Amino acid sequence: MSRLAIELKPGVFVATVGARVRDQIWKKICEEWKSDALMLYSSNTEQGYIIRSNGDPSREIVEFDGIQLIAKPDPKSDHIQITDEIDESNTEINSPFPNIEEFFVEKADSLRAELDQNLNNP
Repeated sequence: MSRLAIELKPGVFVATVGARVRDQIWKKICEEWKSDALMLYSSNTEQGYIIRSNGDPSREIVEFDGIQLIAKPDPKSDHIQITDEIDESNTEINSPFPNIEEFFVEKADSLRAELDQNLNNP
């Protein structure tokens, strides 16, 4: 792989290759190396890319309204549940940006105030 791609970190490769080479690499991953892998590549889909997965069943590619998502099944159930409901019982935020909504509200307020000031003082 290192001949065709840049290895960003161990086991993570990035490359720009044609469809035939991409398919040959995927075939080798699935049939010969039998390794866990995710492959993302550009496509003319609404999302702009396609995701392929091989191996690790702890993640599953799920298509939702024509968009591919990676889902992690609930270990307590036998299936993946996709819902629009928010689990209010889980208040712990694991996001690297826990206050992102607050940030954007403050930014919007700041921009409105600046716009008002510019309109009132030409």
